[in-house]
Amino acid sequence: MIWEANIMIIPVSVKNQSIDSSGITSDYKAAISEYIWNGFEANAKKVSIEYTLNEAFGVKELIIKDNGDGINYDELGETFGAFLASKKNLLSLQMKSKANKGKGRFSFIAFSNNAEWHTVYKDNDVYKEYDIAMSSDKKEVIDCSEPQLSEQNATGTEVRFFNINTLTVENMSFEVIESALLKDFAWFLYLYKNKDAEIIVNGEKIDYKKYINTDLSEKVMVTIDGYRFEINLIVWQESISEKFCCYYFDEKNILKGKRTTTFNHNTINFNHSVFVKSDFFDDKENVIDDHEDTQINLFESQDEKKILKKLHKEIQKLIEKKISVYLSDKAEEAVEAMITERKTFPNFSDDVYGQMRKNDLTRVTKEIFKLEPLIFHKLKQIQEKSLLGFLNLLLSSEERENVLTIIEQVVELSPQQRADFSMILKKTSLENIIDTIKFIEDRYKVIELLKSIVYDLTKFANERDHVQKIVERHFWLFGEQYNLASADQRMQKALEQYRNILYGEEDVTAKLNSDAENERRMDIFLCNTRNIETTFETTLEENIVVELKAPRVLLTKKVLRQVEDYMDYVRRQPQFNSELRKWKFIAVCKEVDDYVKSQYKAFEDKGKVGLVFQVDNCEVYALTWDDIFKSFEIKHKPMLERLKYDRERVANELMAEVSDTEGREKADTLTKMAVAKVL
Repeated sequence: MIWEANIMIIPVSVKNQSIDSSGITSDYKAAISEYIWNGFEANAKKVSIEYTLNEAFGVKELIIKDNGDGINYDELGETFGAFLASKKNLLSLQMKSKANKGKGRFSFIAFSNNAEWHTVYKDNDVYKEYDIAMSSDKKEVIDCSEPQLSEQNATGTEVRFFNINTLTVENMSFEVIESALLKDFAWFLYLYKNKDAEIIVNGEKIDYKKYINTDLSEKVMVTIDGYRFEINLIVWQESISEKFCCYYFDEKNILKGKRTTTFNHNTINFNHSVFVKSDFFDDKENVIDDHEDTQINLFESQDEKKILKKLHKEIQKLIEKKISVYLSDKAEEAVEAMITERKTFPNFSDDVYGQMRKNDLTRVTKEIFKLEPLIFHKLKQIQEKSLLGFLNLLLSSEERENVLTIIEQVVELSPQQRADFSMILKKTSLENIIDTIKFIEDRYKVIELLKSIVYDLTKFANERDHVQKIVERHFWLFGEQYNLASADQRMQKALEQYRNILYGEEDVTAKLNSDAENERRMDIFLCNTRNIETTFETTLEENIVVELKAPRVLLTKKVLRQVEDYMDYVRRQPQFNSELRKWKFIAVCKEVDDYVKSQYKAFEDKGKVGLVFQVDNCEVYALTWDDIFKSFEIKHKPMLERLKYDRERVANELMAEVSDTEGREKADTLTKMAVAKVL
C-alpha cells in the first residue's frame, strides 16, 4: 500500500488473468446485483438503489446503500486489493452458485466510469468511516482516504456511481429493475423475510411474491441423528433457467454445495428450488457440482452419507406433498379445459343421475392427472375424447376396476400408486352412492312435506304462502332440465325478463305487444337450459308456465280457461312463436272434475299424461299433485328399492318435528322446512 497526501493507493494484485479479460459482467443489471450481494454478504438487512436523471433523461448518478457491517479498513488489502482470490473464499449466495472472487467491485465499468465508496465500520467499540474511489481508466489502482472517527452510530456502505454513459430512464424503470433483481434475489428475500431483508428502488420495495408462489412454498424443520435441518422449499411462479436444485448452507449461511432434485418432470412445470441450512455442513469443504445428475460427494464417512440419504427422503417427501397440492389445482384447470375448450368430455344428461356420472368421471380424471399428467400430455383432441369416453363406459359398468388396467398400459405405476389409485376408484364410487342417497332423501323429504300440506292441511294451506313458495325453490318437480325464469309476476313482466334473456335488454325490436292480459300473474315460469334434439337435426327450446292453486281448489274448466288465457297471450307475441320454441302450460290442483277427465280422453291418443289441449307450438296440461308425486316415485323407485329406503320412517321423522303445532301454524312450519332444503 502506498500513501500520497493522506490518500492510500492500493495496487491490485492481478492473478492469472488481466482485469479486462476476467469475465467481468457487461450487463448493467448484473453489475447492480453484484453490489447488492456485497451488501447482503456484509450482513445488511436493507439495500436501497437511488438514481437521478439529467436533462436528456439519462441517469446522472446512481447510489446503492446498505446497512451492513461496512468495509473494515484493516482488511482492505485483502478485499479490494485481491483479484480472483477473494479473502472470503466462500461461495456466492447467488443461484448461479459461483464465487465472484473479487470481481464484483469492478462491475461498475459495465455502465459507469467512476465509483466512490463511503463506508462506516465498527472498530472495537468505535465507529470509523473513510472513502474509496476507483475509475474505469485506472482499474489497477484504488484510492482510499484515511479512516476518521464517525459521528454516525450505525455501520453501512454507500456506493456512488457517476460519469454514467449507458443508463436511461427506460432501462432503469422500476419494472425492468424489479424483474431483473427478482431473478437473483427473490429466494433470498423470501428466506430472510423474518429478518426484514429488503431491496428498495427509488423508494419502492421489491416484492418477492411476484416471483415466488408463497402458498406452495414451505419451511419445515427436521432432526436427523441429532442434527437439525431447516428445509425451505421455494416454488417459483414461472420457469427458471436453473435446474431444480437443492442448495446446502451451513449455519453462517455460506453455501456449501448443491445437487439436482429427483423431481424434474418437464410436463408438470413444478418449478422449485430447495434450500437446506444446518450445522451439519459447517465443517465440510466447499463443493459445487454443475454436472447434470451427479451427486455431490461431500462426505467420507458412511454415517454422514446415511444422514444425507435420510435428509433427501425428507426433502422428497416435502416436494411430493406440494406437488400433490399443485397438481390438484392444475387438475381442476385441465378437466375444465377438456369440458369447455377442447370439448372432449362426454355429454351427460341434466338429471341427477347424469350429473352424478359426470362428477364421477370428473373426479377420476382429476386423480389420473394428479397421478401422472403425462397420460394426457400431448394427446390429440380425438385421442383424448376417445380415452375419456372409454373411461366413462368402464366407470358406468361393473368393470370399474379395469380402469386401473387401462392406465397401467399407458404409464408404469409403483405398487403404492397402484394401491392409491385402486382406493380412489372405490372411494369415488362410494362417494357417488352417498351423494345420490343424500340427494334423493332430501328430495323425498320435500315430497313428503308438500304431500302433508296438500292432503292433510287442505283447508289451512293456500297458494301463495305455501304451495307457491315450495315450488319456487323446488321447480325440479316439473323437470331437471329447467331453470326458473320468474315466479309470481305479471305476465308482461315475466315475459320481459324472458325476452331479455333471449335478446338482451337493449333490443327494441323485441318489444312486447300491449294486451289486456298484461296484468295476469304467472305463478311459475320455467325455461329450459338445454337443447332437445329433433328428427331434423335441429334443436328445440322448451318453456313451461305453471298455474298453481290452493289445495282446496278443484281443477275445473274455469281454471283451464285461465291457463289458456296465458297461452293466448304468449301466442300473440310474435317473437315467441317459432316452431322451434315449445310452450307447455300446466295447471296443478289436488283434484280434477269430470270436464277435465273428458279432455284427457280427447287427447289420450297423443300418449302424453295430462294433455288437455294443443295448438301450434303450445300444449295445455291439467295435472293433479298425485301426478307430480307419482312421477317422482316412478323415476326414483328402482334406486329407492335397491337401497331399501324406508320412506315411512322419513315421513314420520318429519312430522315429529311439527307434532306440537296444528292448522295454519303447522302449514307455515312445513313450508319453511321445505324451502330450507337446498337442492
